[in-house]
Amino acid sequence: MKKITLTILVIILLFSCSQKKAVVRNTAQNNSISENKTPNINKIISEKEKQIKTYKASNTIINDLIHTKLELSFDYINKQVNGIANISFKPHYYKTDSLTLDAQSFIIHSISIKKGEENIPLIYKYKDSKIHIQLNKTYSKNETYSIRIKYTAKPEEVKNSKSWAIRENKGLYFINAQSDNPQIWTQGETQSSSAWFPTIDSPNQKMTQEIYLTVKKDFKTLSNGKLVNSLLNDDGTRTDYWRQEKPHAPYLAMIAIGNFTIIKDSWRDLPLNVYVEKKDKEKAKELFKNTGKMIDYFSRKLDYDFPWDKYSQIIVKNFVSGAMENTGAVVFGDFVLNFNNEEKRRSSETIVAHELSHHWFGDLITCESWANLPLNESFATYFEYLWLEHQYGRYVADIHISEEFKSYSFEHLFKDENLIRFHNKHRDNMFDAHSYQKGGMILHMLRYTVGDDAFWDALELYLKKNEYKAVEIHHLRLAFEEVTGQDLNWFFNQWFLNKGIPELNINYNYNSATKKANIKIEQIQDLKKVPLYKIPAYVDFYFEDKTIRKKVVIDEQTENFEFYFNKKPLAINFDANNSILCKKTENYTKEEYVAILDKAPLYKDKNEALNNLKTFSNKYLFKVCTKLTKHEYWKFRYKALYKLSRFEPEELTLTEKEMYQNILKDLSVNDDNERVRKLALKKLKVK
Repeated sequence: MKKITLTILVIILLFSCSQKKAVVRNTAQNNSISENKTPNINKIISEKEKQIKTYKASNTIINDLIHTKLELSFDYINKQVNGIANISFKPHYYKTDSLTLDAQSFIIHSISIKKGEENIPLIYKYKDSKIHIQLNKTYSKNETYSIRIKYTAKPEEVKNSKSWAIRENKGLYFINAQSDNPQIWTQGETQSSSAWFPTIDSPNQKMTQEIYLTVKKDFKTLSNGKLVNSLLNDDGTRTDYWRQEKPHAPYLAMIAIGNFTIIKDSWRDLPLNVYVEKKDKEKAKELFKNTGKMIDYFSRKLDYDFPWDKYSQIIVKNFVSGAMENTGAVVFGDFVLNFNNEEKRRSSETIVAHELSHHWFGDLITCESWANLPLNESFATYFEYLWLEHQYGRYVADIHISEEFKSYSFEHLFKDENLIRFHNKHRDNMFDAHSYQKGGMILHMLRYTVGDDAFWDALELYLKKNEYKAVEIHHLRLAFEEVTGQDLNWFFNQWFLNKGIPELNINYNYNSATKKANIKIEQIQDLKKVPLYKIPAYVDFYFEDKTIRKKVVIDEQTENFEFYFNKKPLAINFDANNSILCKKTENYTKEEYVAILDKAPLYKDKNEALNNLKTFSNKYLFKVCTKLTKHEYWKFRYKALYKLSRFEPEELTLTEKEMYQNILKDLSVNDDNERVRKLALKKLKVK
């Protein structure tokens, strides 16, 4: 893509030069041409220069962050953290005699470097949330060194900013600090861990860690890794020692402190603990009851066991985001407990699946820059779908992804961005329906493009090749190419590195003379703004006694596909897998909608057909809806029952009226879904 852009620029520049030569030889007209062209060239050059300057590169690594050891205590009155940080580093490649750390709103008491048993004071400058430290010598890439910093963190004074996903960025929060039931918890994403400990606050850094938390003896604490020990102190406090031996990014470090009760469970030998206020214990049990099943399912499908040494989940008050995937210690806002039926509980459970899946996609392998955030969030969003599909069936999963499409479509009305955005205005802007919903739907499409087995095998390779590392979008592409043997640049370029989605105008026809079914597909999106897409798709042809599936590949703006059949299909269904992210306009007749409602196996097709038939009433529809009242999925039974109730008495024969009454009686008593039973009983009373 860059080479094409550069070629165009060169052609324009050459054309400009030829015009200037003409000015010397010829008329005022040429002067006019030159004057008109030159500003255009200057504008193009200015735009290209802006592209270079606004490019959001991954942070340059000068020093590698290796290990962080923190000793922390807390001032509840002033909402401050007193800390001692011992942090080890090594130069990444080039020799260096300096170190720069992120530290937001700190008081720095001292900085020293450890030499043997001695701590040697270092010269430093603290300005604009950066600590610039002069080391005691020049270090090479084979040498490690350890810095000791004594500090006080003042998170209440951190300059605040907001995003769609994260409402505040103080890093550490004191909730009801001077009450009988205070809480402390942290939120490090995107770069807010540096509000409570000094670090290189960048997603392309990885560290192991130790954290000592000194708290009131009655409080529970939580952090990443394992609780190694707890020691009572003479002043009535207790110090808990947490250690994580596997590396992760600094933004994933966390602590939480408060009056929590612990619900204990396990998967294999992995501790699964839930921290929650005592009053919410039973609801939390209900919400998190499938955590072990989720871990087992994701581990098996990825052929990569859960990589961390524990999995804890904690519900806190006033959380500034929905939930956060801190390694082995996920934080949830208490809103996840606001459910009063199974459907709403399942909605909260998708958040549990989202945060769990991050432990592979985000924690184990981490986007190297926030421009690559979809490598974290698209996967977590799609794994919501995968969990629902596995545990509750595809109908439930497809309803979920249809809601995701609505979220993206709404945002698309006022925002259209590349999925991977190297020119984002601010990293927090990456947390949107593009990175989440659109990205998840693109992964759904990738799964159906390469096939289910190849999809999972490629993810396994992607994880194992890049474990405990930072990645960019091309790592994912290369893994899929290695597994499938295909060049997939076309897919990644148009979906991950471009904006928009295809808009398809589809016309279906059958010529009874030639016995040919024709499908004409036009891409009508604005090609000045978005790509012309290559789209592999499956098409189903429905007949009374069978369904015939054909594969097509769209790679032109207007495509005509012809298929020979002895008789006219009842209906033709483009994108029979319901996997393509697009907007469609189709020329179905009433009879074809009825056929799709009857024959199509997936929720989206049936639902669209039923919605488009809502203005019609006919005998075919009565027959189809009667059949649909016996469908395995309750929402179809509910929708069919509601549609049947819209028929006027004079539209039905005596036999049909009797059939409808029998359906109502049966469903009102025997249906296993409460909403269907209630609707049937209500309609039975009306009749």
